[in-house]
Amino acid sequence: MPIKDYSQTDVVTVSPQALIIDAAQQMVENHVGCLVVVEDEKPVGILTDRDIVRRIIVPGKDPKQTPVSEAMTPHPITMDQDGGIFDAISTMSDEGVRRLPLIDESGRLAGLVAFDDLLLLLGSELVNLAGISPTERYRERYQASAHRV
Repeated sequence: MPIKDYSQTDVVTVSPQALIIDAAQQMVENHVGCLVVVEDEKPVGILTDRDIVRRIIVPGKDPKQTPVSEAMTPHPITMDQDGGIFDAISTMSDEGVRRLPLIDESGRLAGLVAFDDLLLLLGSELVNLAGISPTERYRERYQASAHRV
């Protein structure tokens, strides 16, 4: 299963030149905790709410005058949008990242998969898997009682 089938395609983006205050406003308005920083439609960084706190607020920088480029994590770990779910999980685990921008064959941003997205997906699949045994027992009992008639 390609990871793009489970990714967010309406990714909220920002330019490296945008001001932190504007990026933070975008996060609030879009109810997201991160923005993918793009130039020419290609991811060049990731900016999280945590980055803003650690790199701007705590050091006392002015978010109304500081560009995103000063707070973002540059050179984000990315993955081809046609890669598999388990490849995404492995990459996120190996690299210690919670968000993984997906790129197309030209390197342009195509989506975003987050730790939370994968947790929901895998959790729902585990629930489905857990239902196999009770369903099987029920089916066996039903078939056994049908044969006794």
